[in-house]
Amino acid sequence: MAHLEVKPRNGAPWWLWLLLSLIALGLVLYFINRYNSDARVDKPTPDTSINTTAPQRDTL
Repeated sequence: MAHLEVKPRNGAPWWLWLLLSLIALGLVLYFINRYNSDARVDKPTPDTSINTTAPQRDTL
């Protein structure tokens, strides 16, 4: 029988795994913030505008 030397394959480089994990983390954060942004819109905001059409009189 012939003697065959088999070399193990090298895995993916470490920077590829880092890049894929950062992309996955970014997608998770994007979807979490996208669904939570609607909760803040329902809160009423006070009207702080000034009515400039009404006559400005000194009542003293």
